[in-house]
Amino acid sequence: MGRKLLFINGEVISVNNNNEIKEAVAVLDNKIIKTGRTEDILQLKDADSEVFDLNGCTLMPGFIDPHLHITMFGTNQLSVSCKDDNITSIDDLLQKLRERAENTPKGEWVRASGFNEQQMQDKRFPTKEELDNISSEHPIFIGRTCNHMSVVNSFAYELANVDKDTPDPDGGEYERGENGELTGLLIENAHMNMFSVASFTEEEMEQAHRISSQKFIEKGITSIHEATGYGFENLHALQDHSNRGIIHQRVYAMIGALNGSEKIVRHMVGSGIFTGLGDNKFKIGPVKLFLDGSSSGPTIWTREPYTSDSNNFGVHYFEQDEVDELLIPAHQKGWQITAHAQGDAAIDMLLNTIEKANQLYPRPDVRHRIEHAGIATPDLIERMKEQKVVPIPNPAFHYEFGDGYIENYGERTAHMYPLKEYLDKDIPAAIASDTPITDFSPMRGIHTAIKRKSQSGQPVGKNQRISLLEAIRMYTINGAYASFEEQLKGSIESGKLADMVLFDRSLINGDTNDLFEAQVEWTMVDGEFVYKKK
Repeated sequence: MGRKLLFINGEVISVNNNNEIKEAVAVLDNKIIKTGRTEDILQLKDADSEVFDLNGCTLMPGFIDPHLHITMFGTNQLSVSCKDDNITSIDDLLQKLRERAENTPKGEWVRASGFNEQQMQDKRFPTKEELDNISSEHPIFIGRTCNHMSVVNSFAYELANVDKDTPDPDGGEYERGENGELTGLLIENAHMNMFSVASFTEEEMEQAHRISSQKFIEKGITSIHEATGYGFENLHALQDHSNRGIIHQRVYAMIGALNGSEKIVRHMVGSGIFTGLGDNKFKIGPVKLFLDGSSSGPTIWTREPYTSDSNNFGVHYFEQDEVDELLIPAHQKGWQITAHAQGDAAIDMLLNTIEKANQLYPRPDVRHRIEHAGIATPDLIERMKEQKVVPIPNPAFHYEFGDGYIENYGERTAHMYPLKEYLDKDIPAAIASDTPITDFSPMRGIHTAIKRKSQSGQPVGKNQRISLLEAIRMYTINGAYASFEEQLKGSIESGKLADMVLFDRSLINGDTNDLFEAQVEWTMVDGEFVYKKK
């Protein structure tokens, strides 16, 4: 008999089928063995049991974030953060980069992350010339917060073998001025190409994963679906660092890359393995493509032109036959398939492929996904329901980018990340942060799912508001469902893995406006306390 932990006198959000609120939980080794009333759980006490009085605080399943970039978030922590409160203008940013360059060996990258021109007093991007004035001996890379655009200096262009005569890549642009000279701005696939040039060392990846995992665990995130960034090297590091305990969370790894995702998908489909390989700590997830751009860029692919620009429909990376050629064989060979699809045109394309795959090669319970599914109009939602698709929406985007959504997409914001419509249609949507694109805290996503307001206070599709318990389900059991693991985790029920988080108060009895005040007291993974608040 192993160690028995008894948690009593709590507000236990079970997330079971009936959304029951319990009082107490018993854990043996790494499994939950019973839930119920305090007196019932105390009957299990023996000489070796430890009893924890929760004093009415909320105990709930660990959060499952089904779409984030742990490596990218961590490497961003090694860069200048444009979200620093002290950076409010281009001059502020240039000064920080200058200081970083002065303390960086010549020839090594100077990077900044999280840039958003709309948050700058100047309302613009830095120029190549401004970055050249900082240093001609360091390549400089500034990533926009959406990770679909960047700005670089001349040295970075040289390393990437790009000059003013280099043709734009398919689905991307090296922006040029009126004189034909490069401005420094890289859009979509031009950015993705540069992103792969500005890669990180193995040591930096390990440091990045340590930083990310610790920050995530402090917010109660016990499982992650890694949404890819750096290709095969990234996949190897994820598995290695998961096995070595550097990453505390359980990892479900999507297979793809920001640059050349089609090559990764084609290789993996021919490898003989498929979704589900691994164990409860690290598991191979779906193959993933990028179909369109960024919702905040804005570069997503839409069926109707942008409200802000009647000539702009966004960008897309593939034609329908190319997506079919890549993903239908993956489906046939046992893979879960997914794609970054933000605009309604991109969602439509992915659903076309999924429908064809299901018709040609019927498989039970495939659970194909759509990452983001930004503008999900009612007709698209009906098709998701028919194909049993799992959408992965990002309600936290409304907080940081909502004002831009209203400007660029107008009335379509009523159908952006439409959580209420998913609930009404019984579609198991799973809330994700997509960090580092926005805040990784689950409370940001939950709060915005409840309030549907932008940072300035504007309502953004208030018809899609949902309740606290509904949002919690989308951030726990639905995330487990998206990785075929709802029988293992995602709720506090007998027989499930003991992945849990304790808050310092009652979430149900508190004001939803105070959700950000709630602090994690401890986080448990596999029956072990991996974080305790000091």
